[in-house]
Amino acid sequence: MKQHLLLLLFCLLSSVAWTQEQAQPQNNDSLRWEVAAKELQAGHYEKACSLYMDVNSHTIATYQDINSRKVEDLRNKYSIDEVQLQRNLQQSRLLRLMWIAGIVLVTVFIGYVFYIRRQNKLLARSREEMNRAKALAEESIRNKSLFLSNMSHEIKTPLNALSGFAEVLTMPGIDEGTREQCNDIIQLNSELLLKLINDVIDISCLDVANMKFCIKSCDVVALGRNVVKTLSAIKQTDAEMVFETGLTSLELATDAERLQQLLINLLVNATKFTKEGSITLKLEQTEDGKAQFSVTDTGCGIPLEKQAHIFGRFEKLDEKAQGTGLGLSICQLIIKRLNGDIWVDSSYTKGSRFVFVHPITQEARS
Repeated sequence: MKQHLLLLLFCLLSSVAWTQEQAQPQNNDSLRWEVAAKELQAGHYEKACSLYMDVNSHTIATYQDINSRKVEDLRNKYSIDEVQLQRNLQQSRLLRLMWIAGIVLVTVFIGYVFYIRRQNKLLARSREEMNRAKALAEESIRNKSLFLSNMSHEIKTPLNALSGFAEVLTMPGIDEGTREQCNDIIQLNSELLLKLINDVIDISCLDVANMKFCIKSCDVVALGRNVVKTLSAIKQTDAEMVFETGLTSLELATDAERLQQLLINLLVNATKFTKEGSITLKLEQTEDGKAQFSVTDTGCGIPLEKQAHIFGRFEKLDEKAQGTGLGLSICQLIIKRLNGDIWVDSSYTKGSRFVFVHPITQEARS
């Protein structure tokens, strides 16, 4: 029985010692502990055991109370931490929403800027096209007015001559010399009127992009010689008309009729402003394998300020001279359709010189 009591006391002592290490006992517990120790030394084991059990119960109650307070403190602290965590989560969510809203706003702003820039470009392009169309319309109106004024003047002059001298022919008692003179004048004005109508038809036809050119092989040496020979017989000037070339023959792929028309227009234009001296049609082959024609005269020449506009429609060097001002425009249209180029040689100062180049071979164009 004593051994069992001693073992129980040892266990109680160990438990109380551990409890004493974990919690701070009150003063009365220390007194009880001392009393129990004295009883144990005095050999009063049962009483000492009872005291130790009381001390242990009180210590356990105290420890439970301490633990309860600590648990409550931890619970309160956890609640505070949980509230703070919820608050932090809400702040983080709000910040994320602000970032998303900011990115969306920046994206929308950038898209709006690009949209405005694109609209401005489209507006500027539309404005340019409108200005271009306006300029073309104004140019068309100007050309129409200029065309009508030129046509009315140019048609009126030969028609008045035809009407007047035809009436003279019907008058009784005119001599044969007067009759022949009237016939010559009527013939001349008929040719002028026919040339005027042909020029108008030519420039309207050449403006049509799908007008067909009959491209065939042609010896332009023979063509140039025949054109000069024909015009020399009917020229109304004292200037000598000659053809120069170092070539015996030169085959070109061209529209012979249109090329002949181009040469005639240039030579006839030269006769209007060259009363004496010479008019020379020259043909040579360039280093890059093209045929180069030039019409050189010793007439009044073309002022430098007018050379840039000489190929314009209705442009006339002398407003009093006969003609519509369409001849050189027709020449430019023809040579462009034949894949060539034409210009005024500004370095020649003893008159005027027109130069144009023509390719040797080319595909038939329509």
